[in-house]
Amino acid sequence: MTTMMTLSAIADVYADAYLADDSGSLLFLSVWGRYTALQELLARLQLPRSENGIREFTLASGKFKKLVRVANVDDLDKATLGVGLTIFGPLTQLWIYDKLALEPDLVNHRALMLHGIERPVDPWPLIKTVCPLPLLDEWRECFLSRCRQRRWIRPLKHGAGIAGTLIELDEDLEPMITEMIQRGELSLPATA
Repeated sequence: MTTMMTLSAIADVYADAYLADDSGSLLFLSVWGRYTALQELLARLQLPRSENGIREFTLASGKFKKLVRVANVDDLDKATLGVGLTIFGPLTQLWIYDKLALEPDLVNHRALMLHGIERPVDPWPLIKTVCPLPLLDEWRECFLSRCRQRRWIRPLKHGAGIAGTLIELDEDLEPMITEMIQRGELSLPATA
């Protein structure tokens, strides 16, 4: 069962899931409320602080409180689903998420994987997508292990109701692959 959290910034909007990066910046938010309240939330995210815009809010449920920042609203996208008439009136669900979750950044070799909390996630297909160099499937285990050691693949630990994995390959990628090939950790398959 999901615990609903209140948002300090907007009355009558409740969150059932959120995910933030290590600095507390919003990567994913799932909220429920009346359509007009959700539209107010979206509008205030676009406004500057001086005009009552939202750049941070607190999620709370019982003793749980978490401050979440909105670092760059231009990096966020949204989707809505009208749930229909309930005993509380018409409800809508709104998802706000970092664009990296749908469209990897191939220039900067970054991607975001959203997944269930207990569901294992395989980053290999996405790693092959964002990596500027071709990767052989035979290199999978060794390459993923080295990426985790360098924190190029890391689980996001600040969230509730959803989990995520961030992929950020950096400029040391090519020298690392070269070194792994020279050491024999990565090799080309034998041809017939």
